[in-house]
Amino acid sequence: MTRLSKYQLDRIDELVAMYQGLTESMPNSGLLRDARIQHSEMASGRDGGPTGHDDGSTIRGTFYQDQPDAFFQRICERMRWEW
Repeated sequence: MTRLSKYQLDRIDELVAMYQGLTESMPNSGLLRDARIQHSEMASGRDGGPTGHDDGSTIRGTFYQDQPDAFFQRICERMRWEW
């Protein structure tokens, strides 16, 4: 199992708090849906999909370059998202 740093664990806490807030205030938001899909993909070792820029960049490569699968797995587990 991959050991996560304090920074990574703190970042997971921040993201989970934000997603839980969205779940309460806007449960049907596209942002929350996209986050679930992207994080579930990255938890399974994939790239999270394109950023939407014409340069071929991906979510993982652009925003989460150094994060292991375990980082996303922990988020998914805490949010109860399947991956």
